[in-house]
Amino acid sequence: MTVSALSRKALVGALITASLGLFACERLGNGIDARRDISFSVLSSDDAKTQALWAPVVTDLQKQTGLQVKIVPSVNYDAQVLAFQAKKVQAGWFPNLSGAEVLGRGHGEVFAEAEGVTAYQSLIIVPATSKLKAEDLLKCDRKVSLGLGERRAAASGQAPLYYFFQPNKIDMKTCFKTVTLGTADENVAGVVSGKLNAAAVDTDILLALRQTAPETFAKVKVIWASEALPEDVLIYRNDLDPVTREKLRSFFLSYGRAPGAEGDRQRGILAALQLDGFAPEDDDHFIPIRLMKASVDLMRAERAENKALIAKAKERLEKARADKRAADATTAPQAPADARPASVGR
Repeated sequence: MTVSALSRKALVGALITASLGLFACERLGNGIDARRDISFSVLSSDDAKTQALWAPVVTDLQKQTGLQVKIVPSVNYDAQVLAFQAKKVQAGWFPNLSGAEVLGRGHGEVFAEAEGVTAYQSLIIVPATSKLKAEDLLKCDRKVSLGLGERRAAASGQAPLYYFFQPNKIDMKTCFKTVTLGTADENVAGVVSGKLNAAAVDTDILLALRQTAPETFAKVKVIWASEALPEDVLIYRNDLDPVTREKLRSFFLSYGRAPGAEGDRQRGILAALQLDGFAPEDDDHFIPIRLMKASVDLMRAERAENKALIAKAKERLEKARADKRAADATTAPQAPADARPASVGR
């Protein structure tokens, strides 16, 4: 279309869009544009609280890097994945399943993980006065009302299936009186009120209850805990320019490590986020989550007798297993430097 064919309004709009593009990026040479602003994604059901907790980090990030940073809270896993896929955010703090999905779609790269946090586990809780034990959940007598986390919740939704029910060949549809899906708060409330005999939650919700609602915390007890699960990670888009990527990586990996009063201030900010700092990490972080998700998806597909879904789940499971073998091979334990070599011919 020629310029003369454009309406004045359209032409002005095109000029504004071009100008915004120039402000958002700066030319580095060799055809590379470095961003001047980024949107940073976090999962949150409370935008105001999230903004308040992350605001000091964002302020420091802006001062150190010169980037203009905007926090973009997402209310659920799907919203966080879609925002990243649509390029509405360039980096973010991702939990297990949404982070694994972002990587699976080829949009992101892990560059740091939480450091010094309490082991993140899947838990099954019951009322504090209940005599129910973990083995009672495996009786398949249709007497227990069980609450699970939403399907995209790794700790409360998928981990109990993968680590506890699936190995014991429990059919969730036939072994329980009812199985409901809910948030961690809903599952805790269900157990406390007696509507649920047992429910899956995670360590984070119980730690929060102990601090903010000790009277509720005292009304539940844990009867099962999974092995430690991967923690949340920092991810940036893999099409983000290398200069901006390095700014983000350097900032987060050094944050909270400064000496003296400045370091104390930064560590206080991290403590409010229940973090000690950040350590380098890569995409192998999500291999356990990919194994768990593919295995659970395969179980569901087989019970639904859906051949197409079975094939897809098997393909994802084998790919995750292959990646685990490759990762294990590159991190195999080494013999001590002074170990004696095995004798030949014995």
